[in-house]
Amino acid sequence: MKKLGLLLLTLLLVVSCGRDPKGTVDKFIKNVQTKKFEQAAKYAVNDEFSKDMTLKYDNKTQQLFFESLFKNMKYEIVSSEKQADGSYNVKVSVDNIDVQKVFLTIYQKLFQEAFTGKGTELSVEDEFNKVLGSDNVPKAKNETTFKVVKSSKGYKVDVAPENIDVLFGKFNSTLSNLNSLGEEKTTTDTIQQAPVDNNLQKTDPLKPLNNK
Repeated sequence: MKKLGLLLLTLLLVVSCGRDPKGTVDKFIKNVQTKKFEQAAKYAVNDEFSKDMTLKYDNKTQQLFFESLFKNMKYEIVSSEKQADGSYNVKVSVDNIDVQKVFLTIYQKLFQEAFTGKGTELSVEDEFNKVLGSDNVPKAKNETTFKVVKSSKGYKVDVAPENIDVLFGKFNSTLSNLNSLGEEKTTTDTIQQAPVDNNLQKTDPLKPLNNK
């Protein structure tokens, strides 16, 4: 009976800490995807991850944006490579809403309306709601590499801001570069004159996007 108890305890420890680098990253992302941040923290080097990973919305547009990002998040573990220092680089392909394209679509529409002379007043919030609620919301595939290290408790993910940014459609990097948004697709002058939704910029609901 004692041996059985020890065996079950060992199995529980192995499962909760991650049996291998790929499995650890998979468990981490899956828990983030389902908003189980306390569970995700068990697979992260930073024990405070669950406290940092808080959702706080300042307006309905922010809430709709992030609920849409959680809903549309899909991922695939691509590869795992052991590094010279004993850590592992686990590459992940992520499908989610193309945040940059969403902003571009809305800004271009508002800019065009301002110069067509139609006199129609468009609401930024309403336009975001229309695009994000559409079945044809723009999506993009990006890759990110998670660093996995082995600790006394098993494999853990050393989460980087870039990892979280990619999981959420590059939301944070898009907000940080609004003035150069879509340079390759649109002229700089057009983007610079486009209106910015200050409510979206005010607070990032996911704190880790700004960490480190």
